[in-house]
Amino acid sequence: MKYQCGVCNRAIEGDLIIFKEHVEHHIVEEIVKKHPEWAEKDGTCRKCLEFYKKQMNG
Repeated sequence: MKYQCGVCNRAIEGDLIIFKEHVEHHIVEEIVKKHPEWAEKDGTCRKCLEFYKKQMNG
């Protein structure tokens, strides 16, 4: 099944990562800074999650 990442809008195979309350909240905040139209309920693909994790560890 194809999904669309709520951050990068890429069509991806597999599951979206849906953020849960209090899980990696700092990454959620960083995504929202750069993508204010994004909502947590939209989820994100693994590639975007890894990108923002890496940015946080900078």
